[in-house]
Formats: sequence, C-alpha cells, structure tokens
Amino acid sequence: MSVEIVQESHQAGRKRNEDRAGHWSTGAAVLMAVADGMGGHPHGDRAAETALQTLSELFLRQANPELPLPGGFLDRAFREAHRQLHEEAAEWQLEENHRTTLVACLVQKGLLWWAHSGDSRLYLARDAELVLRTRDHSFAELNEALQHGDTSAEYVPANILFSCLGSTSRPLIDRGGPWSLAAGDRVLLCSDGLWGPLSDLSVLQGMMQGPLAQAVPALVQRALAAGGGHGDNVTALGCTYLAA
Repeated sequence: MSVEIVQESHQAGRKRNEDRAGHWSTGAAVLMAVADGMGGHPHGDRAAETALQTLSELFLRQANPELPLPGGFLDRAFREAHRQLHEEAAEWQLEENHRTTLVACLVQKGLLWWAHSGDSRLYLARDAELVLRTRDHSFAELNEALQHGDTSAEYVPANILFSCLGSTSRPLIDRGGPWSLAAGDRVLLCSDGLWGPLSDLSVLQGMMQGPLAQAVPALVQRALAAGGGHGDNVTALGCTYLAA
C-alpha cells in the first residue's frame, strides 16, 4: 500500500501548542490521528499526547500487519484513551480531568475507516470535490443541523462541546467506513484552529492545491493569517492515497 503523508502544526497566538498529530504504518495498514487538548482545562497538551500514545501503542501491537476489524479497533482504542485519561487524572489528583478531542482514520486494503470525538475534523476529497466531512460534537453544529439555517436562533459559541475524551461522562464516538479509496483521494485531519477561521470550501481548495508537501503547509499558513495574532493552535495532517 502506498500513501503520502504530510503533517504540520503551529502554536499561533497561544502560550503553548496543545495540538498533537501522528501517523504510524505496518506497511499493510496506516493509522493517522490528530488530537486537540482542550483549552481551559489543565494539562490539555498532556491529554492530547496520551490519546495519541494510546492509539499508536494499540495499533502497533494489534496490526500484524493488518487489523481484522479496523472499525472495531478505532472504537476500542478511543475508549481505552478515555480510560487512560481518567487514570492519569486520578493518579495526578487533578481537580478537573484533562480532556482532548480526537480524530483518527485507518487505511487498509484500499479502504478507509474513521472515528472522532469532539470537533477535530476529517475531510475526504476526490477530484476536487468534498465527499465527506465529519460533524462536530458541538452545540453550535447541533443547533445548525436542527434549525436548518434559521438565523433567528440564539448564537452558541462554536467551541462549546458536548463530547470529548477525558470528560466525566461517557464520550460520544462517531465512526464511519469502510470507504473505498481511489488513487488521488486526499484525506485531511485537522484541529479547529484550522477549520475555525476557514470555510469548508477554503479547506477543500487548500487541501487539493498542488503537491501535498506544499498544500498542507500553505493551508496552515492560510488559517494562521485568517485567525489573526490571537488565533488558536493550527494542526493539519494530510494524506494522498496512491495505490493499494
């Protein structure tokens, strides 16, 4: 299996970067993930690191070299990351649990599976068309879906989430796939620092513009410029599927 992967992360206007991104491969299967440690909660950067470390360790232990049930693996891995965050919070005697969003996808045998909790997103594009975008676990997106564009509705800040990993309640984990990939398909995983200041159309245009090695850094720079001097951390992980 052949894929091209490029990732980039920028602290932007924040005191530290609480985003984390990573990708791992056995040759027959590839796992990619982006986590955004939640601002306003203690140790957000550590929460993001724990989530990615949990996923990578389980993947490298269980993919031999393929995973028998990729969708089930993602569900179990997300729940294990949530459990690990609770254990850390208890061990460190935190007054409030550290929390993170998480989006991840698996590519195996020309198929794509994905999962997410929170508002870090996955975009999938084919032939310059957006064919998939995950739906945030935020009250703003939920209201938008329920109201169908009713502009008289009360504004809800986009950063208020009703699900993430590490929260006191059981996280909502949305899963999808398998999706059959075609050569040239591009996948983008990103934190809200990227999609927040940009429209879906801008994200699509950016992720498909030129070679991936140029497209991902350029998209991050576009988000940084749009977010201004006090913008959020910006993280993007792009993948081009080349061949099975």
